[in-house]
Amino acid sequence: MRVYTKLKKLDLAHNKITMKIELQQTLLDKYPEFFSTDRKIYIGEKSMNEEVQELLNQKEIVLPIQFGIETENGWFWLLDKLLNTIQHYCKDNNKPPINITQIKEKMGGLCFNYIGGDEIIDGMVWLAESLSYYICEYCGTNKNVGITQSWYSTICKDCHTKIENRKNLFWKEN
Repeated sequence: MRVYTKLKKLDLAHNKITMKIELQQTLLDKYPEFFSTDRKIYIGEKSMNEEVQELLNQKEIVLPIQFGIETENGWFWLLDKLLNTIQHYCKDNNKPPINITQIKEKMGGLCFNYIGGDEIIDGMVWLAESLSYYICEYCGTNKNVGITQSWYSTICKDCHTKIENRKNLFWKEN
């Protein structure tokens, strides 16, 4: 099932920061194993499937990840490389895939939440999250990148002056 229309509908309804629908769909299509809700993952007495089904019965929820990818477009390539590396690691080492529950920007950095994995995958995610503070969330450059104050955003100087809702925020180079 493609999530394009549901993500588009949600994006307009919530008016949140989200990556372009086409870029999100590219990641969902390239790495479907990371966004599956079919795997049984037990937490306490209930499987993850049962918990997701209960949520579906209570309210409309968008799967595989509830709010889509909540970052700007500039981190697309970082996420693509991270997911590609995890995919190869899992295949090469006969490891089960992780289950991604949320990808968002938080306090100016990438926040990548998932279930499963091991210490190697934890390290890959830590590295990507750390690198995100040096990559413009809007255009993806690593040149002249800083952070805005009060409403934290990792952004290059060029995007800071061009983007209407960011240009009035104080910008400080990393």
